[in-house]
Amino acid sequence: MIGKIPKGRRDRKSSFRDLINYCLGVTGHSQGAVLYIGKQNINDTQTAAVEMESLAMENVRCKSPAFHFILSWRSDETPTNGQVDEAVSIALKELDLSECQAVWGLQSDTDNLHVHVAVNRISPKTFKAIKPARGWTKKALERAARKIEISQGWDVEHTGRYLVDEMGNIYEKNSSEIIQPDVSQVARDIETHTGEESFERSAKREIAPILSRVFSWDELHRELAKRGYILERRGNGAVISSGEKFIKLSKISRESSLSKLEKRLGKYQERDISIQIIECPKTVSFLSEKSSWGAYRIEKEEYLQSKLEAIKKLREKQKTERENLYHRQKDSRKELFSQSWKGRGKELNQLKSIFAFVHRKEQIELREQQNDEMQKLRSHFLKRFPSFRDWVLAQSREDEYRLYRYPGQLLLSPEQSGIKIPQSQHRMDLRDYSVRRGAGSKVLYCRAGTYTADFSDMGKIIVLNKRKLTEESVAAALQLANQKWGATQITGNAEYKELCISAAVKYGLKLANPDLIAEVERRRQALKISQSSNLEITAEEISKLKLAENPKIYINPRTDNQQYSGQIVHVDEKRGICIQLVGQRSLFVHRLEKLERLPLHGETLKILYTDENHRAKIQREENRHQTRSL
Repeated sequence: MIGKIPKGRRDRKSSFRDLINYCLGVTGHSQGAVLYIGKQNINDTQTAAVEMESLAMENVRCKSPAFHFILSWRSDETPTNGQVDEAVSIALKELDLSECQAVWGLQSDTDNLHVHVAVNRISPKTFKAIKPARGWTKKALERAARKIEISQGWDVEHTGRYLVDEMGNIYEKNSSEIIQPDVSQVARDIETHTGEESFERSAKREIAPILSRVFSWDELHRELAKRGYILERRGNGAVISSGEKFIKLSKISRESSLSKLEKRLGKYQERDISIQIIECPKTVSFLSEKSSWGAYRIEKEEYLQSKLEAIKKLREKQKTERENLYHRQKDSRKELFSQSWKGRGKELNQLKSIFAFVHRKEQIELREQQNDEMQKLRSHFLKRFPSFRDWVLAQSREDEYRLYRYPGQLLLSPEQSGIKIPQSQHRMDLRDYSVRRGAGSKVLYCRAGTYTADFSDMGKIIVLNKRKLTEESVAAALQLANQKWGATQITGNAEYKELCISAAVKYGLKLANPDLIAEVERRRQALKISQSSNLEITAEEISKLKLAENPKIYINPRTDNQQYSGQIVHVDEKRGICIQLVGQRSLFVHRLEKLERLPLHGETLKILYTDENHRAKIQREENRHQTRSL
């Protein structure tokens, strides 16, 4: 877990309304991103901004009473609502804000679940402004993160200023033990998410020694030019640039600011135009040896190159077709005007109009035909190549993904940290719910630690809460319905029925709809087949099928909002798979239990993975014609 304090507004002011709207997902976030909302010393979240502003008005000296911080869990950690409240409470206590007004929202619009917390720094008792952690906010949040990890049993990050021993005690490192980062947090984030060495790191490594040994501005410009760098003045300082990348001169080292260099080298001098700049230095692969970054880059370059070549080849063909049409129409007009039309002016005017009509019609038809060809070709390729993170996940290499996602960090499991957390041995189902009476004959079923019901038993029907609709809540409701009525009749939209089918397959539940029964049985059989280890297909077996020349094989393709368009070239019901040719040589293996129907060999289909359960819809590819007006 990490804690962050976002940058404040440039005008150094704050607005409770804007901050709370952002924290609760009213602005700045996609629909459904906020999973849970909590509050402290606030009557209602709808009036939280007004309540905070009213209290802040009691202190006219504090210009910025709003305080904002973030707590972020790891990508494989999913806290409950109770754990979110506990984490915020621990952080507020470490920041000396435990008595203040606060509102928070758990958000899921990134790979990591994180909670945004908006706090009013004005004490409701004394009306004085509280300075969070007496100014040591970063230390307080890091200390809070370690306490939350110990309390809730998350992986302990053995980095930063605080350490956790085997007994779960937190202590601060000595100043000599703290390793200061050699590059900024922004540069480290770039390296984490791209797998490449940041420009800041490479510039510090190559330029810092030059700055310390040169004796003149001319020598400095020449040394930098040999390595592809340019030094130029900008504003009151100077920057080092290479291509479109640049870094402030003062960030290279403490002794490299423009003012300090001018004291040593004299007044700044511009670079002589005769000095030639070599080609920009190539980017260094930051994770090449340990995380298959090199293999990823090669595969990506080959894929993009094949896509560009296919598009280039089609464009050359279409250019030839347009030229042929142009010359053919030109020859027909030339033949028309080569005759003698003396005394037949009206007939000539009519033929000119007809020729113009026919030629324009041919041009429009050719243009639409070529547009359809280009769209069809592009649909056979991925809209964008998977990121390195998605590529590593598709390879099912958890160790490499963790190395990529958290580079240079030593992770302690709860057991290594001396923390014993009881682990549940069952999937979440009806056993994890509590029950309470509602209005009339209604019975409300809530997850442990929450007050809002996931579903309600109305007597003759069970109604699920749309805001808390998940596979687990649907499974629990179906378990109750099966116990009361046996097989259950499902009514609802396609998304809800899909959740019911998934829950029925996973938890062994019964449905009464005939169409849903058939689909559940099909998926159960496909899942049973795919889980047979002796029937698992390998890349070597696919290569032997000779479905494409020099194929690129994806055994586990992405299933998060991804689509694949191409021909089904192989179907194996015994193994529970089908193989789709995308582009000219990319073979994607799809699991039949993920598909809404059994595809046929030779079909040209678009397979779309759209929902959170990674299920796929199938669309038949058809030629699309566009109409245009002159």
